Amino acid sequence: MTASSPTERADLVALMEAYQAGELGAFEQLYAALVDDVQRYFSRVCRDSALAGDLVQDTFLELHRSRRTYTPPLPVRPWVFGIARHVLARSRRAGQARAAAPAGEALDHELAAAESALDSPPGDALDLGTALSELPASTRIPWLLHHLFGFSFHAIAARLGVTVMAAKLRSSRAKRALRLALRAEPSAGDD
Repeated sequence: MTASSPTERADLVALMEAYQAGELGAFEQLYAALVDDVQRYFSRVCRDSALAGDLVQDTFLELHRSRRTYTPPLPVRPWVFGIARHVLARSRRAGQARAAAPAGEALDHELAAAESALDSPPGDALDLGTALSELPASTRIPWLLHHLFGFSFHAIAARLGVTVMAAKLRSSRAKRALRLALRAEPSAGDD
């Protein structure tokens, strides 16, 4: 977290007030001003860069949800980092709950079988199998769980120990990468 000047603090307060008044451009400016510091914070406390990225997004999602709770002219940075600490605590609790939950070996076995089946799929599925095998596991698994096994994003989030938004985001990233890999046109209503 970098120290901010009085001018920067006043600018952030003004942006936050504008965002509370409904100006979406103000949120974009707030995001641009704060995202690097929030990313550094999560990078220091988490060793997993994908998790840190998810926590950054969750923090700004919570900032959006909680924007009405901000009280001007209080400093914005401490308020945002309070949100970040709560997001981190919630993530750690979810990780502990996931570790304490039964192992779900049947699903792991089915998922491993589906991924190994990608090595020799029939016909048109060959391109899809190749594209899926090139995705990182952090995006491939949520996509497979949702689109192949039909799990809800709530179930996927609980299974992976992430938020529902993170599960959706990871699945969406996989879908986008698959479209690019397969050079398919996006269709309305996908996901």
